[in-house]
Amino acid sequence: MLGTEVDTFYVLWAATLVFLMQLGFAMLSAGSVRAKNVVNIALKSLLDACIGALAWYLVGYGFAYDADACVGGTPHCPKDAYAGNGFIGGGKTNFALSAFYDWDNDTLGKQWVDWFFQYAFAAAAATIVSGAVAERCQLSAYLAYTCGLTGFVYPVIVHWVWDAPGFMHVGNPDAIIVGVVDFAGSGVVHMTGGIAAICGAKILGPRRGRFGTDGGAPAGNYSGHSVVLQVLGTFLLWFGWYGFNCGSTLALQHNANTAARVAVTTTLSGATAAVAGLLLKTYLPPKLGGSGNYDLTHTCNSLLAGLVSITAGCAVVAPSSAIVIGIIGAIVYHAASCMMRQLKIDDPLDAFAVHGASGMWGVFAVGWFATCPYTTTNMIDGDTDCGVFYGGSGMLLASQLVFIIIGALWVAFWTTLLFLGLKAAGILRVSTEVEEAGIDVSKHGGSAYPEQMKNSVDTAAA
Repeated sequence: MLGTEVDTFYVLWAATLVFLMQLGFAMLSAGSVRAKNVVNIALKSLLDACIGALAWYLVGYGFAYDADACVGGTPHCPKDAYAGNGFIGGGKTNFALSAFYDWDNDTLGKQWVDWFFQYAFAAAAATIVSGAVAERCQLSAYLAYTCGLTGFVYPVIVHWVWDAPGFMHVGNPDAIIVGVVDFAGSGVVHMTGGIAAICGAKILGPRRGRFGTDGGAPAGNYSGHSVVLQVLGTFLLWFGWYGFNCGSTLALQHNANTAARVAVTTTLSGATAAVAGLLLKTYLPPKLGGSGNYDLTHTCNSLLAGLVSITAGCAVVAPSSAIVIGIIGAIVYHAASCMMRQLKIDDPLDAFAVHGASGMWGVFAVGWFATCPYTTTNMIDGDTDCGVFYGGSGMLLASQLVFIIIGALWVAFWTTLLFLGLKAAGILRVSTEVEEAGIDVSKHGGSAYPEQMKNSVDTAAA
């Protein structure tokens, strides 16, 4: 009994760290936008957590985890038991937590803390998109998107990979090939948020004048207003990532060694990516995206890209592999960021490059670097495999690639449909007047920095 309560506390601690990442996203986003839109982006970050909680409570958790399913043929489950649906959760007991009201069924907090932990992940996936559509998306449209992502699009991918009946779950005897290893969500969380981000940014269109169009200001005027907030947000996210990755053991008993190793691989990948990103931005020629400067913003994003890249394989790769994954993660981020600018897709926080592109790399990296002693413990049907560099046959690599393709198509289809619908309804983008004046003054009653804005107006008038 004491051990179960310790496990409950451990997951609760990890979930609160993941929830703290909402503050990290808020600070990073606030520092990465212009001063006239800080209140708007901060409110979106706050409402992500609130609207996401309600959507996850009502339908998301039920679609993600089928509490009534018992996968036939697995340990402690008869072969003829209800196996659930491999595509989407359908058991009624997790919708609106309908089974949780039997308070006499005391699971020592496990039921409750599982919901809270997974909610924190869902909210993180939704928040990723806020940066990509910053400074020109209507608040009502953004809230509609948040409901759609946390209530349906994201939960279905969770079910595929993390719920036992899912058709990509490594513990499902009927999983595709050998199932997918995405320990803490490079693909499930970050790729999902990143793909949604690029779809939203493309459909929404760039900020007025961002690429020298629409008579707007030069592109240099679109940089974030506070590198201090960017660094604060980056450190908060890094701190929260230890709950994100280490907490994904979902228990401390018999998992303490894994949780501790995860902390090491997570640290090494993020730190290495930051250094690699700094060097890339400084020393690459301008035609390859180099600037000749020690770029703080690029270094912060490279660090986050390294953390995203290791999230899938943090429990199944060696420390030396985590360093390699981090280096490649920085390269992937840099290349994706340059690609977005070349395509003239305006993503103020590089959300797709950091989360989408690096998330795909993180999932794919498992197929190359997963070490056999760890990976095989997750396989129960005899179809075991590990990373190609560790003697694997390529089955795991193929599983990871299939998930990237199917997952990206799933998210792209539904988010494109959602954003196009909002655009057709005329509620996706703020007006030109509101965008130029700033959303804070136009929609939120004032600036985040009223004295600073007053001084700017007085100077302009003089």
